[in-house]
Amino acid sequence: MATNTAAVSRRSRIALPTVTAGYTHAAAWVAALAVSWGKTPELGDDNAAVAAAYADNGPVAIAQSVLTHGIAAAAVAVVAMALLAHGRRLAGWTAATAAALAFGQLVLEQAATAASDPERAGGLFNLALRVDGVKMFAFAAVATLTAPLLAKTWQRWVAYATAATITASGVGYLLLAPSLGAAAMLSLPLLLVWVAVLAVRLGRGTSL
Repeated sequence: MATNTAAVSRRSRIALPTVTAGYTHAAAWVAALAVSWGKTPELGDDNAAVAAAYADNGPVAIAQSVLTHGIAAAAVAVVAMALLAHGRRLAGWTAATAAALAFGQLVLEQAATAASDPERAGGLFNLALRVDGVKMFAFAAVATLTAPLLAKTWQRWVAYATAATITASGVGYLLLAPSLGAAAMLSLPLLLVWVAVLAVRLGRGTSL
């Protein structure tokens, strides 16, 4: 009885932060896209193009990286803690791994932005993309694991669609293949909706 009471207390303490994290994750990504669209390097760019984009739009690239792989990653970490508080250990630790990988991207991207040599800038940028691919696989696993926890049918379908599309884009980013990486155009909006829905479910659900 005492153990159950402690678990409920932990879930209650993280309820508001969890819901806030879900919306913060989406807001950070939307803000990043708004300030950086067409100004930062993209999958498929060669080293010279990567270096030129960073040289022309360094502050924008830094802001975009902080928003998507700093603030958004912190939001995912909060959702991961909420999953753990609800006893969903596999999903929670996998989500925590995704957050850690995103923080790793942040470090790589900041180093790439500061690099003066095109080969180094391009190498670091491509390494960050490969890390992104692995992170996408982690998200796909979490989406699959948590889909049954969602209350409504459309929410479960969003989770499964997120898992499918982000797996395809993850392969593209891991292999640096723009044709598959283009799936991110679909997987990203699905990801933002799924994370927000999951965060609200975790924040408001007394037990899962």
